[in-house]
Amino acid sequence: MRERAKVSQEELAKRSGVTQSIISALESGDSVNTTTGTLKALAQALGVTSSEIIYGEEIE
Repeated sequence: MRERAKVSQEELAKRSGVTQSIISALESGDSVNTTTGTLKALAQALGVTSSEIIYGEEIE
C-alpha cells in the first residue's frame, strides 16, 4: 500500500508519527501485531482506511 502511494518508509514515518523501524517490521512480517493507534496513524497518512490496510483492499 505504501509503495502504491509512492511514499518511502521515511516519508511515511514523518507523516504518521510511527517510527520507520515499526513500519519496516510490519511490512516485512517481522511484526504482525500493532496498536489501533499505529494502524489509524498509518491509514490516515496514506489516505486509506484501517480496513484497507488490514485486508489490502477497499471494503464496501
